[in-house]
Amino acid sequence: MPVAGGLLIGLMARYGSDKIRGHGIPEAMEAILNGKSVVSPKVAILKPISAAISIGSGGPFGSEGPIIMSGGSLGSVIGQFLHLTAGERKVLLLSGAAAGMSATFHAPIAAVFFAVELLAFEMRPRSIVPIAVASAIADFIRQYWMGTEPVFPSSAVPAGRMDIVAAALGLGVLGAGLAYILTKAIYGTEDWFEKLPIHWMWWPAMGGIVIALGGLADPRVLGVGYDSIGELVAGRFPMHFLLGFLLIKTAIWVVALGSGTSGGIMAPLLIIGGTVGDALAALVHAPDPGVWAIIGMAAVFSGVTRSPLTTVVFMLELTHDLPVLLPVLLACTVAAGLSALILPRSILTEKIARRGRHIARDYAVDPLDQVKVSQLELVPMLSFHEHETVAGALEKMRHAPDEYRYKGYPLVAGNGRLIGEVRRADLESLAKSGAAGNSPLSRYFAAAVPAVTPDHTFGDVCHIMLSTGQTRQYVVDEDGRSQGLLTRRSILESRRKQWEEENRRERYLHLFRWSSAARPVGKREPSAGGHVRS
Repeated sequence: MPVAGGLLIGLMARYGSDKIRGHGIPEAMEAILNGKSVVSPKVAILKPISAAISIGSGGPFGSEGPIIMSGGSLGSVIGQFLHLTAGERKVLLLSGAAAGMSATFHAPIAAVFFAVELLAFEMRPRSIVPIAVASAIADFIRQYWMGTEPVFPSSAVPAGRMDIVAAALGLGVLGAGLAYILTKAIYGTEDWFEKLPIHWMWWPAMGGIVIALGGLADPRVLGVGYDSIGELVAGRFPMHFLLGFLLIKTAIWVVALGSGTSGGIMAPLLIIGGTVGDALAALVHAPDPGVWAIIGMAAVFSGVTRSPLTTVVFMLELTHDLPVLLPVLLACTVAAGLSALILPRSILTEKIARRGRHIARDYAVDPLDQVKVSQLELVPMLSFHEHETVAGALEKMRHAPDEYRYKGYPLVAGNGRLIGEVRRADLESLAKSGAAGNSPLSRYFAAAVPAVTPDHTFGDVCHIMLSTGQTRQYVVDEDGRSQGLLTRRSILESRRKQWEEENRRERYLHLFRWSSAARPVGKREPSAGGHVRS
């Protein structure tokens, strides 16, 4: 059954939309940061179906990631029917995502934190109010259908204060270590599948083979595993199954997710963290294994996602167990902090970085850090050769004032490598002295100058300009050869993307013209207030 489910998902991804692959949260982040919050309607339809097939056929995933992506897709589709900016459309996407998480876990406050802390990249009333309303309404409807009980009820109380503080610190450190291992394992598995000489459509079916073998070894590892989480929280999980369950569940989840199938990461992370906490409690003969399991869940979840505030509220709403709040807070903070030190990116942002999209920080993203030097056209510049004389350089400037209109020019060696900067004011000063007319330029101007490569971001360029006081920046290739110039105007051009997202209103879908989804509808022209309207 897992192989058959993987095959169906591969077919849906190839002939429907490849956006259904994976757990969905990186795709939502990428749509927000680089896609103007525009998600195809096909994703809104295919994502929940593919997740249902994956989990229903035994996949060791949670439903929350796909539901978050599905809710976000629905919000984006609704926004595409309206005349909105990309920033306003993002709010609808996040409202749908928060509603999906709230409806899944009966955790409306954590859903708001999740949308703001991981996806919004801002904390403004424009975002928080609609997200909170959507999350609350979703939870009200869930309570009407499914009751008001917590998903994983717990009444565990920490036995000793100092013991539980030590446990929280230890599990926080362990959570960060597991975050490192899981992130490297998942993307290492993805890299392994990338090297296979077969089409990616078949990869989920290959992952299904591993799922099936794991299910034969221990049937508990199949499916979402909410019953296992409940047993861990209650401290009733059979100890003799603990280690095998942890290893098998982790292995099949890593391989299955790395194969590109559709499934969430939240429930597996809770199971892995809870199992580790329960195992440590058994190792030290702790009287309250349920508390250790809850802290372990929080530590691993916070370490992997780097969202400590979301995790603290999430665990409180999942269990309604207030006495464990402080140790959970301590474990989440330690795990998230250490994870940020040992991992350059979280499991959520690593996939986006591998697609060539740069995210400087998980929460606040500077628009300049999203634009690389290679994405904008450089100002072409004339250069001077190191063997040219001072007099010759001045003569060139006088005969072609329009071509030599800048205050400084690159000084290059015979192979084109940048070795210095020739400044007009310095040339004129040398000429007035009368002693340097026939001297080579390299005698006075061969000094190291700050330069960037096409792979640097505009944030790097701004930092160099601010530190040196220069209003221009030379660009060189990997071998140090001069490629052109960046000016303040180039930096303003790089901010255009953010300006357009906040001010340009576009409609991507029309009720009776589905083909319009590929391009904005209508002409765009600035209004009297400077805003661009379709």
